[in-house]
Amino acid sequence: MHIDVITALLADLEAGFITWEQALKQVTALPTVWHTAEWKRQRDALIGTACAVCATTDGPFVLQHLTPSPHFKEVCQTVKQELRNQLLPQMEAQVTAADVAAHVGPGDERQACPTCASVSIRERKTMQPRYVCSRGEKGWHAFPYFDVPFTVRYYTKQKTTDHASAMEMAREFLVSVAMVAEVRKYDQAIQHEATLRSLRQTLVYRSLKDTATYCKKCAFKEDLPLIQRKIYAS
Repeated sequence: MHIDVITALLADLEAGFITWEQALKQVTALPTVWHTAEWKRQRDALIGTACAVCATTDGPFVLQHLTPSPHFKEVCQTVKQELRNQLLPQMEAQVTAADVAAHVGPGDERQACPTCASVSIRERKTMQPRYVCSRGEKGWHAFPYFDVPFTVRYYTKQKTTDHASAMEMAREFLVSVAMVAEVRKYDQAIQHEATLRSLRQTLVYRSLKDTATYCKKCAFKEDLPLIQRKIYAS
């Protein structure tokens, strides 16, 4: 089942003798393992006579892999998220209070509802009271109509009149921008680590060691989250 080939690829990749692209290209060129006669023979020998979950003895039964085998893209995302978690303190330290204040800016003066401070108001030409608050009309508060709006400072980028909230949102935005730029520098390292993990997972999968006998109903329930993820991803 080409376990020796994959083991050699893993060793070469860990030692730096080949790149992750070369390792991935070679392993994906191997025949589909579950189509091989050796796989079918070993699988049939391991399938028992009762389901390990519900204990039914009514077949048919399948050999269920107990170790998850995520897609390569999912492994990359996992590695990338781990890197983000490591870099987060550094990125947060890079964004200064001056950077945040400059991004927020002085704000613009806007007319707003005197009850909820929302700038989503409109003027009525022929009806009294003269102004109506859109939020109040939708039931956010009991006084949607008023004659005199009051002036607030509106922070356009953050779409809020709350300065503290604007500063917090601006900081989160600037940290995320810095994070994206920093993570891009590690693209090759991410792919390398993801390939290593994928090769190790492939070895576990092909070894048929971490498996159990399931009835088809229990196997479907176990695989359903993976099926749903694939459907969502497509």
